[in-house]
Amino acid sequence: MFFEIIGKNDKYLSYKDYFILGPSVAYCINSEDMLMNFDLFNASDSNTGSLLLRSSDNGSTWVEQGFIEKSYVYDFKNSWVKSGYGALYTDIHAKVMIYVANDTYWEENKLASLWRMRTLYYRLSFDDGYTWTDKKYIIQKGSSYNSKQFIKDVEFGVNMAASVSPVIVRAKDNSLLVSVQIQMLDKDGTLLNPTGMGYMKAGVLKAFWNSETLDYEWDLGEYVTVGLDKSVRGLYEPTYGVINNNEIMMIMRNSNYRQSDTITGAKFYSISVDNGYTWSEPEMLLYDDGSIMYSSSCIPKVLNHSNGDIYYIGVINEENPKGNLPRYPLCIAKIEKETKRIIKKSVTIIDTKRKNHDLEANTSNVVDYSNHGIYEDKKTGDIVVLAPYREDLTRYSCYLNRYVVKPV
Repeated sequence: MFFEIIGKNDKYLSYKDYFILGPSVAYCINSEDMLMNFDLFNASDSNTGSLLLRSSDNGSTWVEQGFIEKSYVYDFKNSWVKSGYGALYTDIHAKVMIYVANDTYWEENKLASLWRMRTLYYRLSFDDGYTWTDKKYIIQKGSSYNSKQFIKDVEFGVNMAASVSPVIVRAKDNSLLVSVQIQMLDKDGTLLNPTGMGYMKAGVLKAFWNSETLDYEWDLGEYVTVGLDKSVRGLYEPTYGVINNNEIMMIMRNSNYRQSDTITGAKFYSISVDNGYTWSEPEMLLYDDGSIMYSSSCIPKVLNHSNGDIYYIGVINEENPKGNLPRYPLCIAKIEKETKRIIKKSVTIIDTKRKNHDLEANTSNVVDYSNHGIYEDKKTGDIVVLAPYREDLTRYSCYLNRYVVKPV
């Protein structure tokens, strides 16, 4: 046995008519408080705001602190800026909390502009999350970058960059690793978009603290992706395992949407030996026996545990999925650091489709345990997983379930 599910709280939190997406949790520096943030979606890819909550009893109960972001209309054509997909991190060395998120521009409230118009930003808090700085937009260091061409291979209005509910971790060079994906361009400079859902390559933003300016400086190295024979949307939504020394493992999402007969639905990984500046050619993530770990197209999460182990938390399927589906069961598994493979015997189901869901199979909403959040309980070492749960598939909204997993 590798894991034991020791706690399960159905309907842990709920917000009427909303889907709760991407919970992120961080412990405060100067108190025993914890902060949580998540997005409230009223439709797919449509964030109404990012809510901040506080707990003074190690996550047993939460009190709303308020919205750290709210979406808003910015012109007379019903165009929106929808802010979110954010994450919290406590930098104990710099004695600051950071919230990293995205501004997404919906021209005339249409989805198509998302592939051209997104910006990355962060806010800082020096008082345990009670107050936050104004938005600070991420611009890669170097004379080549500015507010329009803010990171490598990206120009606002031409193609986009995004960080989707990242798990922020610290590398051995003391930088913070923040996930990033960018929309690729074709040879003629137009958007590469074979399915209408974009085509991405993935990398890592590296944030270095400057103690003189009391701010972060941002850098970025290579990106990686695969061809259309391995993914119809490229590689995206990366997450990172810090292996040892300067070695980083980046695990990424792919998609076989409408091509499950020829493309394998799985996760891919790349290895960096210089803390995330350069990457190996991506390979399919396998089990330790060499077989494929099937996984539908949804965000993976990696937890770097204080015991030195690295855990994958996400959807694992028994057979080749079809695009985004199915988004169950939600599983946890141990990554073998030497081989960079999933230990097959360690795969443990956290939650899956319920009996009542079979009776509602023809509804418009699906069983979806992805868009989850993870953290380590610093008092017990237990792994806490926060995942959306639709009890009623006739409704878009969900509850947030809480699971406690003990490594054994």
